Amino acid sequence: MSKKYKDLKEKSKKTFEAHLVTLGDGQVGKTSIIIRYIDNSFSTNYLSTIGIDSKIKKVVLSNGEEIKVKISDTAGQERFKSIASNYMKKANGVLLVYDITSRASFQGIDKWISELSGDSTTLKPMILIGNKADMETKRVISVQEGEDLAKKYGEGIHFYETSCKTGDNVDKAISDLVNQIYNKFSGKTLNENNIEIKKDKNNEKDNQKKKCWEC
Repeated sequence: MSKKYKDLKEKSKKTFEAHLVTLGDGQVGKTSIIIRYIDNSFSTNYLSTIGIDSKIKKVVLSNGEEIKVKISDTAGQERFKSIASNYMKKANGVLLVYDITSRASFQGIDKWISELSGDSTTLKPMILIGNKADMETKRVISVQEGEDLAKKYGEGIHFYETSCKTGDNVDKAISDLVNQIYNKFSGKTLNENNIEIKKDKNNEKDNQKKKCWEC
């Protein structure tokens, strides 16, 4: 294979996209997590997300492949629930976020899990994040409670406590989810909503017959 042909083949290869969506009540730090991951920065002056906001970052996996990570930041307010539901369907990975200083946000995870389970297409990787780990003196949710909640919804849901202020575990948690998504979906054909397109066996047989006939 010539170098020129190889280069053209590489350019025509579609870049794999890991589309993540953040879910959780308002003020738990979903926007801060995304900004820390994308820009490695932190501010206390972020405005509450209105509807949906998406950001993109290109990353290189351990196998050397460059992929695109798109993270959609959803508003936690009830009036934006229908918009968040639409993005849940399009995403192929989910970050469930609560605030370790807020019992209400921790209990709210059940509501978001219920939203996910109502969508039959959401058999996708998820991680649970207990955010604001730097606010230890105001903690009301223990690490053990977070771990137990993750286990409640399945052994495959990994749990992390993060701090957007210090950056602790933010990159590690999202990188974990991105790798899960890549391992699960990179070899499959997905439609525009990141749902696997399954081959029709009858059509496959018809196509094979046509090929044989044409031969």
